[in-house]
Amino acid sequence: MVPESELEGKTPEEQEMLKTMGFCGFDTTKGKKVEGNDVGEVHVILKRKYRQYMNRKGGFNRPLDFVA
Repeated sequence: MVPESELEGKTPEEQEMLKTMGFCGFDTTKGKKVEGNDVGEVHVILKRKYRQYMNRKGGFNRPLDFVA
């Protein structure tokens, strides 16, 4: 599991620790497709759009302005 090049120049204790913990087997997933990673949800909070009922130009007894 651990290549011999990683074990060169290390004490027997360090070699044993590397073998048991398996530090040499890690690799990056940057730019790679990861199986089972396409499941999830996003909670998006939308800002509320308020409409003014009173104190509008032209009075309050008319249809509300369109809010996009």
